[in-house]
Amino acid sequence: MAYVDPSIRGKFDSMPPDLQEHILKMDVRLESMSDLMACLEQIVGRQERPR
Repeated sequence: MAYVDPSIRGKFDSMPPDLQEHILKMDVRLESMSDLMACLEQIVGRQERPR
């Protein structure tokens, strides 16, 4: 189950709904901005890989 710490909830909530949904489906635990940034980097990395 995904978790977003209250300390970064505002930043998470300010992101586009589609991106929020994608992150939540990844079932990650976001406890800091570093965790959120790492998750976003993972998403970007997947988008840049040739298929």
